[in-house]
Amino acid sequence: MNGSSPLPGPPASSWLDKLQALVEVLLLSGMLSSVLAALPFSGRTGSGEILMRSARVVSGFLLLEALITLTFLMLILRSHRETLGDFGLRRVKWATHLVAGLAMVPILFLVNALVGEMFRVALPGYYMKRNPLIELIRTPQDLSLFLASALFAGGFKEEVQRAFILTRFRDHLGGATLGLLLWSAAFAAGHYVQGPQGMMSAGLFGLLFGVIYLARGSLIAPMVAHGAYDAVALLGYWFFKGAGR
Repeated sequence: MNGSSPLPGPPASSWLDKLQALVEVLLLSGMLSSVLAALPFSGRTGSGEILMRSARVVSGFLLLEALITLTFLMLILRSHRETLGDFGLRRVKWATHLVAGLAMVPILFLVNALVGEMFRVALPGYYMKRNPLIELIRTPQDLSLFLASALFAGGFKEEVQRAFILTRFRDHLGGATLGLLLWSAAFAAGHYVQGPQGMMSAGLFGLLFGVIYLARGSLIAPMVAHGAYDAVALLGYWFFKGAGR
């Protein structure tokens, strides 16, 4: 997978480079930013209840966590004199990358459907017909907040975050393939509030987003795929299931 990536090749790494890369990956992993983002919402209830309280709280948490993570990222990039362009956020062949991203959307829906069917048949005790987070959408304002969160925190922040982590693994921490597997597992775990079924779907999505990023060397395709999938899923729920409840 590394050899097929059009991104620049990795430089030679010293033990200090590896240690610094590991610290940066941990900082960008979302662990610290999630704790910091949870603080404004956890004054009256336990932090474990944050993500299921209301659409406003969910969106506020996701947007704040994204801002904190991106702030960490920009500080790291500035310290290395790097830019987002170094990680694939470029306009070169943007139209072909956009088309590739849109082409992924039906595949993502198919993967989600197959995972749901597998749980329905083989693990009915863990099967969920609907995403519990989407069930929080009850008003047009809720929908707008979720769309903003999906596009900014999901389509933009999570894909920039993934690109940074995969690139650091490729350059200093054992290769992009190892990084892809580890980060896809971590991405799945980060969706624990959606239950085992949601975690599996998220992990597979993360794997696909990472593969297309490494294969194309561009952030445009995974950003478009991620953002478009989330937007279509939210709008589909609202217009076909949510609005009439």
